Amino acid sequence: MRSFVLALFFSLLLSCFNVFANDHSKDGGTFPDYNPEGRIIVPVKEKIFNFGAMYAFQWAFYFYSQEDTLRKEGSVKNWYTNPLRPRFDKDSFDYNIFKHSLIGNYYYLFYRSRHYSEKDAFFWSFMSSLAFEFTIETATEKPSYQDIYQTPVFGTVVGIGSEKASNYFHSLNTWYGHTLGYLLNPMTLIPQFAREKMAAVPILNRETIGAFVMVRF
Repeated sequence: MRSFVLALFFSLLLSCFNVFANDHSKDGGTFPDYNPEGRIIVPVKEKIFNFGAMYAFQWAFYFYSQEDTLRKEGSVKNWYTNPLRPRFDKDSFDYNIFKHSLIGNYYYLFYRSRHYSEKDAFFWSFMSSLAFEFTIETATEKPSYQDIYQTPVFGTVVGIGSEKASNYFHSLNTWYGHTLGYLLNPMTLIPQFAREKMAAVPILNRETIGAFVMVRF
């Protein structure tokens, strides 16, 4: 099973880049509704807001996905003592590579959708990864040295390929092309208007799962 997961992951990664082995700029390899042109300067308030939105989502997702673990192993003491005791985790190689690369991929694609340059998207993916490792997951376990670098570094590599492959498949303007494009980069589901004037923060409690949406006119 481990070999199969690894083979599938690396096959998907290679396929993303193989699509762009040749220059597609002349055959419509773009997606007009998703155009994350990198900006030299992103306003500080916007950086704080975007980081905060991602951080809120990380907390919500962690509470939702790790409810049993938090109930059995989580504690306030862990939350402030574990950050001082990072270690190499004992998770399987394919689990570390596949899971954390996928998560880092979404970090990267989120910041790209907010018009960050590739360099800045990587930097903020790294910061989001650190925030999760040292201020969220520590409620149940110690920070992992592997996760600190694998999530943003491998995630960015996958994210670059996902973004390019997604744009290419969208540019085919077919139902299957759009389907593949959305699967590879879910951030393309956010319309241009939303990226410019809308923001959403997830809301999660025992009675409600939803989002708080803000729109700027």
